[in-house]
Amino acid sequence: MGLPQLRTFYYCATYLSFSKTAQHFGLSQPAITKQIKKLEADLEQELFIRAGRKLFLTSAGEALFEYSSQIFSLYEEALGKMRNLSEEKLRLRIVGDLNYMKMNLSDFFAKAYERFPEVEIEIDTAENAKLIFSGVRDKQYDIGILSANYTTIGMRDRLLREDTVCLVASTALASRMIQEPDLQPPLLFYRSESSYSSFLQEFMHRNGLSDQNRMTFNSLEMIRQALLKDAGVAILSEDVIKEDILSGRITILATPVESLKIKTRVIYRSDNPMLRSVEACIKLIIAETGKS
Repeated sequence: MGLPQLRTFYYCATYLSFSKTAQHFGLSQPAITKQIKKLEADLEQELFIRAGRKLFLTSAGEALFEYSSQIFSLYEEALGKMRNLSEEKLRLRIVGDLNYMKMNLSDFFAKAYERFPEVEIEIDTAENAKLIFSGVRDKQYDIGILSANYTTIGMRDRLLREDTVCLVASTALASRMIQEPDLQPPLLFYRSESSYSSFLQEFMHRNGLSDQNRMTFNSLEMIRQALLKDAGVAILSEDVIKEDILSGRITILATPVESLKIKTRVIYRSDNPMLRSVEACIKLIIAETGKS
C-alpha cells in the first residue's frame, strides 16, 4: 500500500464517489477504480460496496478511513508547519556589554540588515561577562561579545580587538599637574558589574593609584564629559576617548606600570544549527569593529 493509493482511497471514502474523486485529481474514473482495486488486492480486503448508484464503506473500509484521516491530518499539519518555517525569518540573537556595543558596533548595526536581509537580528545587553557567557552556552543567545576569557567544550571564540587601559586627563589639567606637582585631582572612576570595570580596578592597583579622592560614575560618557571640564583624571581604555586624544583635548599620563590590554572576544557555540549564518555575522562584526 503506497501513499498515492491511500490518498485516492481517502478521497473516495470522503466523497463516497469515484467520479468526484476522479474530478478532484483530474483523472478518469476508470483510473480511480483501478487504483482502488489494486489497493483492495494488496490488503486482501474489500473496501467499498456498491448499492445501485451509491457507494458505501465496508467495515475494513471504515477502519482504513479512520487511520487515513489521521495520517492525512498530520500530513497537512506537517506541510503547514514547513510552509510557516520557510516564511519565517531566521533569528540571530546577540548579547554584549552595553558600552562596548555603543562605542564599537554602530557600523555593524548599519550594515547588518543590508548584509543579512533574510535574518532577524535581536540585540541585547548585559553588564556581567559571566551572564553573557552562560547565555550563549545555554543557547539563549547565538553570539556573545565580552571582555573575559571563559572556555568550555563546544564553545568557540574570536578576538575582536585589544584596547589599552591608561590614565588620562584633559590637556589643560595635565599641564597644571606639571606646573603644580602637589596637585591631586580626583579620580573619575567607572564602576559597574562588567568585566571592563574590573580591568580598570586592576590597572589602578597595579599602578598604586589612590582611590581616596574618588568620584564614581556608572556612565563612561559622563566620565568623558567630566574629563573635558577638567574635573579630574580617569582610568579608561583608549577607544573610549580616541577622538579626544587625536584632537588634543585629552592627554595620556605617565604611569609606573605598563598599561593593561583589554581583550574583547566574540563567542559562539560550535553546535549551533545556524552556524553558517553565525560565522558570517561574526565576520561582519570583526570587519566593522576594525574600523572603530
